[in-house]
Order: sequence, then C-alpha cells, then structure tokens
Amino acid sequence: MTTGNSEEEIAQGVCDIVQGRRVDGLILLASKVNDPMHDYLLERNFPFTIIGKPDQHETNISFVDNDNIKAAYEATMHLIRLGHKRIAFVGGGMELVVTVDRMNGYFKALKDAGIEQKDEYIVHHEFLREGGRDAVNELMLLDEPPTGLVVTDDVMAFGIVNTLEQMGQKVKKDISIVSFNNVIFSQLANPSLTSVDINIFKLGYEAGQCLFDQIEQPDLLPRRITIPHQLVVRDSCGEV
Repeated sequence: MTTGNSEEEIAQGVCDIVQGRRVDGLILLASKVNDPMHDYLLERNFPFTIIGKPDQHETNISFVDNDNIKAAYEATMHLIRLGHKRIAFVGGGMELVVTVDRMNGYFKALKDAGIEQKDEYIVHHEFLREGGRDAVNELMLLDEPPTGLVVTDDVMAFGIVNTLEQMGQKVKKDISIVSFNNVIFSQLANPSLTSVDINIFKLGYEAGQCLFDQIEQPDLLPRRITIPHQLVVRDSCGEV
C-alpha cells in the first residue's frame, strides 16, 4: 500500500514500487481526468486496474466501477419526488472522474424534472468532514438556500449534518440529504443517512480478480466491470 500527503508523494511512491518491481500489479483507488499515472503504467506495460472509470479516450485500461451517472440521477430524483426543487450538489474536485459523472447524473435529473440548474448550488470540496462544513456554510448563506442536498460522499455528509445542527437546522425537517457509499456509520448516524450503496466489497473483489487475471494472462483484453448500486432510504430525507 502506498499513500502520501500530496499527489507528488503518491506518484513517487508508485514509481518506486514499479521500478523496484516490488509487486506484480497495482490497483488504483481513484481515476482522475488526464491522469499521468495511467500513461506511466501503460508505457511500462505494468499490470494495473482501477476502481473508478478512466477518461473516455482511455479504452485500453481495465476498470471496475458503478454507473455513477445513473446512481446520482436516482439520488436526485428521490429528492425531486419528495417535492424538492432547490437541490444543491456537493462534490469533490472536478479532477475526479467520479465527481464529473455524479454531477452529470444530477444535471440530468434536474433537466428531466424541468428544474432550472443554478451555478450557486454547485459546490466542490475535498471528501472530508471539513469539506462538508465549508460547503454547507456557503450554501446556507444564499438568498434562497437549498432544501435538498446531493452529497457525493458519506464522510462529507457527516460534516454537513453536524454543521446544520449547529445552525439550528433540522435534517429531514428543514433540509434533506442523500449521500453516497453507504459506509457503516450511515445507519448509525442521527438521523440515519439515506445513501447510495456502491457495494464496496464487490468493487474490491472484482478489482482484485481482474488484476490477477491480467498478471496470469498478459495478453488479456481490457475488462470493464459495472457493479450494481442501490439507494438505501433512511431518515435524512423528508417532504418539502
């Protein structure tokens, strides 16, 4: 495993692993737009797979992912069916393919429902509790704050819930939240969090199996595996 405090540190860690031939293959846990790491590994013919979707032009890479456009569409439509029209999107950085896909799903749901897309309802922060706090502070200062939030990560959503409580806002009663990943704390939170279950275990299992197959069969064609998701409805959403 390799981590780092910056993109440069992580990239250097990967280079050290590859050049030292310390492992037979790699699983990358995120996909970035125009990610130089993909080119680096492809040029060296080093086996790797991605949990996430590479850029559309990168057709020679094996990956395992959810249909994030569809998942975000369903999450947004859940709020729309409850009567929400002022719905904000809180995502990670736009360099992440998953953020772009989920935002496009959100846009599609608004369009299909005839709801105007507003730039001030689009906020991007890191996938951290602090990111959630910063995001909700921006949104609640608007003249017309949203009544519903689509948040692309549960940890970020926890930060949003805490901040809303400090503001005197009640989740479900005053503002509804749908999030992603369905981590264990989502059902233990108060209120419990409506979240898209992306089937984390299956993502990891299939990514590992895909990498093993590449190592054993170097001429194997790239594989694209889509893992099904499910919207788990809990107590963080209510009617307007």
